Amino acid sequence: MITQVLNQFSSGELSNLIRPDIISEYERLIGKTIEKDDLVRAITTLYGSELVSMKEKREKLIDRMSQNQVDTLVEKLLSDSGISIDLAEISNDKYKLLSWLSERLTVEFLSLLGFPAGAEGNEALQRSVSGVLAIEPSYPMYPYQQKMVGKVKSIFQAGEDCRCLLHLPTGAGKTRTAMNVASEHLRVNGRGLVLWLADTSELCAQAASEFETAWRSLGNKTIKMYSYFSDTNISLGGLESGFLVAGLQKLKAASGSSDYRILYEKLRENVSLIIFDEAHKAIAPTYSKIIEDMISRNKNTPLIGLSATPGRSLDIGSDEDEKLSQFFYGNKVTMQVAGYESPIKFLVDNQYLANAEFINIDYNSKKIGLMDDFSTQKGSAQIRKALSEDESRNLRLIEVIENEYNKGGSIIVFACSVAHSQSLASFLAFSGIEAYSLDSSNDDVQSRRRKIKNYKFGNVRVLVNFNILTAGFDAPKTNVVVIARPTDSLVQYSQMAGRAMRGTRSGGNDRCKVYTVRDDIPAFTSVVQAFSHWDRLWSEV
Repeated sequence: MITQVLNQFSSGELSNLIRPDIISEYERLIGKTIEKDDLVRAITTLYGSELVSMKEKREKLIDRMSQNQVDTLVEKLLSDSGISIDLAEISNDKYKLLSWLSERLTVEFLSLLGFPAGAEGNEALQRSVSGVLAIEPSYPMYPYQQKMVGKVKSIFQAGEDCRCLLHLPTGAGKTRTAMNVASEHLRVNGRGLVLWLADTSELCAQAASEFETAWRSLGNKTIKMYSYFSDTNISLGGLESGFLVAGLQKLKAASGSSDYRILYEKLRENVSLIIFDEAHKAIAPTYSKIIEDMISRNKNTPLIGLSATPGRSLDIGSDEDEKLSQFFYGNKVTMQVAGYESPIKFLVDNQYLANAEFINIDYNSKKIGLMDDFSTQKGSAQIRKALSEDESRNLRLIEVIENEYNKGGSIIVFACSVAHSQSLASFLAFSGIEAYSLDSSNDDVQSRRRKIKNYKFGNVRVLVNFNILTAGFDAPKTNVVVIARPTDSLVQYSQMAGRAMRGTRSGGNDRCKVYTVRDDIPAFTSVVQAFSHWDRLWSEV
């Protein structure tokens, strides 16, 4: 019967079951069109019992059956199985009834369609019914993430000091770990409202997408997800439960607006969990005020910060670092692995992170020495401008990027300035390499999304940017980072390097390269150092 049913599909539908491009390629090879009978035979060979055991394909088969075929199968399944049911209780629609029966009597359904009783597919299906079936989760956590979730829960269950910082290396799954905490909170709390805070539209969009994926797997009810960032425009009124992703700048504007103040106050009453992405920024006065606003109504509202670098200053013990630790009550939930001095080594050994090769880019020109005022905004801008205009330096950068591009690399370049980003992308275009420049001055929300989407899909393999993709940007296939801008920030350097460090188990690469231009300005070439740099300021949970 399976052949008869498949013949009731159109040729186009049959082609889609295989893949039109494969069919076209084969037709070019043989110089003629594939007949429908050949398509049916090929599909039966390729899929076999999967046409029935896979629910989506089984439903399509039933939908294409004639009324007579459906009646025959329903009668036969009921008779052979001995099932006694009230048809009206299940469905008066025989198609729905057959779908219901085929779900419960899949092996018998296979046999009636003409698959041999002893076929390998039937035996495998029978084992899944009567024996042991391994079912893989669709949104799993790694063992180290599970332990961290347990520690976060223990802090919250204590009922006081419900703040902690979740500390994981870039690429090790901070977002996924936090989404599991958020999902459990929403499952348990019928009126829970999770507030996810981030300071860029890219981070907010990433969080919204990730929660949608997480809740489809982990959720136990229908809830609403709200986006309040970038060009989204929703009312903050009536948000009593669900998941709210909010941009810090937009929420700050709402808190200070007379038109929005009442709605902002209403939101404060309902927030039951706050998650702050890139938590080393949480003590900035405007950002910390928003957090304190949300917590002050309900003193025990839990707060989770996420960061790969739980500090702000290179100098241990600075006021800013102390303030950050105090803000989260000194609680840090970090990754610990028995037998490893640093979790970074474990993550690399087990392919969670890529094995990074750090390479210095030297160039033949008069170097710009470290200025006393590099740490000031004006001094830093002067140095970056001078470096961006150095011809020898730019030629060397183009050479490195071209070389990695020709090897098939997916490359992110961190430029010295907006103008430098545009120049480098143009230089690459002149040499025949399609590259995008991404910056806050010349890109609107739509163009940024388009460029990032094309890069993630591999349509463009070079993305040059200034101050856009430093934190939170997720493109796992990136395997080369070129840090062409100077920095004296360990936080910033580790974040830029981390863009290429997704391992194969996280959808990334076995190895990656991090190029750093040697400008005789401090830089850091150890993600291990960056991960543990601020440890003594925190209490490990």
